[in-house]
Amino acid sequence: MSSRKTDSQLNDEQYRAVFHRGGPLLVLAGAGSGKTRVITERIAALVERDVPEDAITAVTFTNKAAREMRQRLKDRLGDKADALRICTFHALGLAMVREHAKLAGRRSHVSVFAGAEQKSAMKSVLGDMKLPADADQVDRILGRVSQLKNGLLDVSENKLAAIRERYDELLQRMNAVDFDDLLVLPIRLMSEHADVQALWRQRARHLLVDEYQDSSRVQYEWIRLLMPEAGNLTVVGDDDQSIYGWRGAEVKNLFQLQRDFPSLTVIRLEENYRSTASILQASNSLIEKNTERMGKTLRSNIGQGKPVRVWESPNPEEEARRVAGDIRARHAISAVHWDGFCVLYRASYQSRAVELALREAAIPYHVSGGLSFFDRAEIQDLLAYLRLIANPDDDMAFMRAIARPRRGIGDKALGELGDFAMQHQCSLLEACRHDDLVHRRGDSLREFGELMTALEFQFEHNEPDEAFDAVLDFTRLEDAIRAEADDEDMAERRMGNLMELRRWWLSHAGDSGNLSDFLQHIFLLADKDDDDPSAQVRLMTVHAAKGLEFDHVYVIGMEDGNFPHQNALQEDRMEEERRLMYVAMTRARFQLTLSYARVRTRFGQKEKTAPSPFLHEADQSVLRWVDKDTDSDEARQEAEDHMAAMRKMLGIS
Repeated sequence: MSSRKTDSQLNDEQYRAVFHRGGPLLVLAGAGSGKTRVITERIAALVERDVPEDAITAVTFTNKAAREMRQRLKDRLGDKADALRICTFHALGLAMVREHAKLAGRRSHVSVFAGAEQKSAMKSVLGDMKLPADADQVDRILGRVSQLKNGLLDVSENKLAAIRERYDELLQRMNAVDFDDLLVLPIRLMSEHADVQALWRQRARHLLVDEYQDSSRVQYEWIRLLMPEAGNLTVVGDDDQSIYGWRGAEVKNLFQLQRDFPSLTVIRLEENYRSTASILQASNSLIEKNTERMGKTLRSNIGQGKPVRVWESPNPEEEARRVAGDIRARHAISAVHWDGFCVLYRASYQSRAVELALREAAIPYHVSGGLSFFDRAEIQDLLAYLRLIANPDDDMAFMRAIARPRRGIGDKALGELGDFAMQHQCSLLEACRHDDLVHRRGDSLREFGELMTALEFQFEHNEPDEAFDAVLDFTRLEDAIRAEADDEDMAERRMGNLMELRRWWLSHAGDSGNLSDFLQHIFLLADKDDDDPSAQVRLMTVHAAKGLEFDHVYVIGMEDGNFPHQNALQEDRMEEERRLMYVAMTRARFQLTLSYARVRTRFGQKEKTAPSPFLHEADQSVLRWVDKDTDSDEARQEAEDHMAAMRKMLGIS
């Protein structure tokens, strides 16, 4: 396809989208096809056609996307961009509610409740209704009320409907709204008040919606009500990248457009400026297996490139070491900076083995959209006990350990304990064991002192595995984790993190290392420099990677039941999992590596695994199963690259 040479160097499809006139428009924008450029250029073209700036409303889903769009338009249009309405759905909803506060049952200067304020309001409601109001219950009910407001739950649950009614009444009395209200109340305002709808339609005579595939049922209704009478609606999206069904996004909204607006023009952006042809060929062949899609085929603008590598490793630990070794080799022999590499996984717990491998290889990294393994609460809790066993004078470790799990020891008792330790010039743990204090404060402190004595004995006299397991058993940490987890999957993920720490300890102890040496090793690994996150390898879930791109991408955990996830298989969500895989593959620019392990640990048991079916669905002509075809160019190149990197690091020419 030849490109139309315009001042802004748009290709033919982009040109048609930017300068489309008359009627609703759907820009079906494939990954890496320049959709952000198209929507900003279209807004700029409208302004340059003398459309008043205050007649243009552009809506997207995140504040970051809105800021980036506004900055691009500021660079393009100068001060004219200041009058453009570019914001998120929630920001536009807040503007509507504030302007029509009385009609929305609020006063001016309405407050938006989120986080602690929202939880406090729900806790008050549950308390008044004599219902359980612990932290987990509050979070669970807020989630269900949110689903109810967004039409994702049946209102037949009378108790939940009553809770929602009381909750909404409380917010109204407090002159507040929550984030769901910022979507629901504008719909009510436009549906019930024709003058309000007319006013906002006037302000959105040209309405543009970005990332349309992420829209929910409620957001689609909002768009329909806001739709300009002249039909000047532009939506930009990609059905193949609709991956947020779990939070209400509905890919069918794209198909609903064609039914609701028969005059809809559809323009497909299929020229890809990001990935090589090999990567796109593999990605296209995979996503074509989906039946719920409008259809498009991406074409590379940057050449054929290298085949997609498929790796097989015996276990996740070896898989992680292989990824780390390959990253170090490619960094050593090429000009690719650390931030040109990305490791993707289906679930956040999969990062732990990769984190350790990268740290041991002295490779800087950043975990995006989640906690580092070493910052997780369950890891910090267990390390507190291990630190206290190794060093009974570690008062910081004592304070965390005695509070996890809860033992009914209040602030007053801890205050007295601190005063006693200061008077007697001893540690908090030693004070815990002192008869005078124990006599005054009861059994809880004495029991904690005895617990730590028993654990010290375990690490002095028993085998490393028995000693570690005794910590979990004697402290009842596992019971606390399972009691506090929202579901079994969360409990298993947290216990999996502890089992990973156990594996590291046993590996260290097997080399005749003691507990103090182990903890020092862990703290050195955990003490990494985060001053420049842009110069680090990125680790993230596939969901967090949407919209990003990297020179080299490694997708780990490509096993059946993991990716696609077992829950998705059971719930008939295979097509969304395939879209998620498509997103993962199309993050890569020059090299894509898909990796699976033959054995993984699940629920504490090692299980044999099968490669993900996605590996077989992709076009095999552009895949290289490196470990099954050891004579392939890719296998030889991998070995040569590692040798070259080793020679370079050793200073051997």
